[in-house]
Amino acid sequence: MGKAFTEDERILVQEKLRRTGLKLFREQGIKGVSIRQLTAAAGIAQGGFYTFYKDKFYFLLDIIEFRINEKLADMKAQWDASLEDPSGYLAGQMYEEGMRLTQNKAFDNTISGTLDIYQNVDKETTGRIRSLYRKYYEELFTFWSKNGYKVKADLEGLLWAIRMESFMITNASSMDKDYMEKILESFCKSVVNDFLKVSR
Repeated sequence: MGKAFTEDERILVQEKLRRTGLKLFREQGIKGVSIRQLTAAAGIAQGGFYTFYKDKFYFLLDIIEFRINEKLADMKAQWDASLEDPSGYLAGQMYEEGMRLTQNKAFDNTISGTLDIYQNVDKETTGRIRSLYRKYYEELFTFWSKNGYKVKADLEGLLWAIRMESFMITNASSMDKDYMEKILESFCKSVVNDFLKVSR
């Protein structure tokens, strides 16, 4: 049984586990990291892990949600840069984030089994993650509207496109790097062109 933490300790320990997990998964892939290795790197007893998580899979779900929240907050802080060319900005944002994730071994299906994770995520978790992106896009489109743009978006189409992009990224290591970059860029531009219309 894990140690009983105070509320302040819980916050600090969970933050350390998340940060350590993100780093190790990024560098080694998901399958290559054990709970023993994770807790040793975080500097806590292995039993302490189970104070927060049922198993490694639930830990993964937690840090996926945690990192998406962080990343979307970072992107939101840069919205002023989108006003010159909203559609181009969004396509570029999707592409840059996709290319960044191709360098993250946690998203490499060959060493992380990422597709299995996607298939085993429960509907509640999928719904929460989807709602994070939905809220982000709704707020972005409102921001554009308040700054003089007319926005017509197929939000469902954009949300499904993000999911499809994640499938492409998980298999990036099996593709020619130059073609992968071109295909991903073309995909992002096409998605934005098909599901988003922004005009003055």
